[in-house]
Amino acid sequence: MRRLAAALLAPAAAIAPIIAPAVAIAQERPVLTPTRDVDVVYMMVQVDAPGGPRVVEERMRWAAAASLLRVDPPTPGMWVVIDTSTHRIATVRDTDRSVLEIQAPPGVSGHPMPGPAPASGATFLRRGTDSVAGMPCTEWQTSDVTGAPTLACITADGVLLRASAAGRVQVEALHLAYAPQDPALFRIPEDYRRITPPPVQRPAP
Repeated sequence: MRRLAAALLAPAAAIAPIIAPAVAIAQERPVLTPTRDVDVVYMMVQVDAPGGPRVVEERMRWAAAASLLRVDPPTPGMWVVIDTSTHRIATVRDTDRSVLEIQAPPGVSGHPMPGPAPASGATFLRRGTDSVAGMPCTEWQTSDVTGAPTLACITADGVLLRASAAGRVQVEALHLAYAPQDPALFRIPEDYRRITPPPVQRPAP
């Protein structure tokens, strides 16, 4: 685990800079949402953590037919459900039995996976194949919402296994399991207090 954490925080030697031009098939792009139920545990780099970047563990479970994603972040007592069909996010806090529901930002609704979100309309270039957590994946070069080059290794059925930006690995799957997901995992407790999100502050004209 320590070796993996060090590798995630250090430049990814295995991901070489992209220097050769690629010939891409017109409009070729990966599947960006899992097409079948899957449970994945990721190691992720929190670049904005107090005291500097740190490596954390995060679990993500997809119910493909229901278009639902559950995220269990490292924060105890909190979990998130994203409805990728309606683009709604529900943040559930078991500690105070509350739920905050909002409309998902464009980057989340269009890219319900960890790691750098690809920019809207971004192009994808196939860069080869690799294996992460014992699963084969295709490496795709693209750009994130800030325009920074990113490299993502994605399975044929839409599971992100690794993503890097600026030559550093930002997220990598530790292990994954394909299995039907219990609908109860994505059910928001009816008796939890609903929190109204604060109004969006818009700049004065």
